[in-house]
Amino acid sequence: MEPIPPSLIEKIRSSVNPERLLQTAVALIEVPSPTLSAGAAADRLAGLLEQDEFQVDRPVAAWSDSPAVVTRLNSGRPGRTLQFDGHLDTVHLPFVPPTVEHGLICGSGASDMKGGIAAAYEALHICREIDALPAGQILFTAQDLHESPWGDQRQIKAMIREGYVGDAVLLPEYLSDRLPVMGRGMAAFEVTISRDGVPMHEVVGGLEQPNVIAAGGELINRFMQLDQKLA
Repeated sequence: MEPIPPSLIEKIRSSVNPERLLQTAVALIEVPSPTLSAGAAADRLAGLLEQDEFQVDRPVAAWSDSPAVVTRLNSGRPGRTLQFDGHLDTVHLPFVPPTVEHGLICGSGASDMKGGIAAAYEALHICREIDALPAGQILFTAQDLHESPWGDQRQIKAMIREGYVGDAVLLPEYLSDRLPVMGRGMAAFEVTISRDGVPMHEVVGGLEQPNVIAAGGELINRFMQLDQKLA
């Protein structure tokens, strides 16, 4: 891959519209969107895209209450697809409306991750305005059902099955002054511990029965050992 010319980098930097970026973030943050109920925020994002003359698709993607938001910026030339992806839902905490003070944006989902979606949207604007794509396209996607334990990520999984995928993906979460190329990530899973024999209540089994608290402690200890190994 050829390096990006410094002149193009400077052109991109000078094309950032801080006021537009701020307005987009505030417009998204001011719509409450707890996980499972991000439909209004998705509608707001779709409306902003359509207002700016982007063609929008709204795949149901396994969750009709909050259809996902999809748009593309196509260079018209063959090439790979870079995907900007983000989630519109927020954790189930009391809603905090957006405020902008001392150069900081606060409010529900400001960093996790409506601010990031606004940044990706600004990048989409810039690439269209200065014709920055030499080839290929940008795929912009946003969805619900991200935050655990309320969401199970079924919407993004359905979108992948339906072909809304890029050759590479940028996830603008959390916000930073540098572009992270990898992160810790997160996994939600269940562990089942079993033993031989039939299930029984604690008052039926005697002292010879396995100690479930000790078994749980052993599980945690094994995770700690795995953490040290992976470190």
